[in-house]
Amino acid sequence: MEDLTYEQTIELEKNIKLKNKADSIYQNFLTNVKLNVSEYKEDGKFRHTYDSYNSTYFQLKGNTFYYICDFLHENYIVTVTPSGIFAALQQKNRGVEHLSHEVMCCD
Repeated sequence: MEDLTYEQTIELEKNIKLKNKADSIYQNFLTNVKLNVSEYKEDGKFRHTYDSYNSTYFQLKGNTFYYICDFLHENYIVTVTPSGIFAALQQKNRGVEHLSHEVMCCD
């Protein structure tokens, strides 16, 4: 096995931190998010917030949940799986920030 270069070590450490954060967000989703039938809108979407210009919701497609932010000037989609959250973190997808907040604030 080759020794890692300094740059490779830094990259590995960043990925480990991102993986741990992704796992934590996903675990919070499983533990804290309760999807109410009253929030279901017959299009596979469980809306959490919505007004004239902004909405956030979870959408179920097949066996996978997606967290979707539709804001006036921004749209984000995050696949709610450990690997999907990890990829979004790597891409600096701002939807992950909203998802993280959403899963921490659920009653």
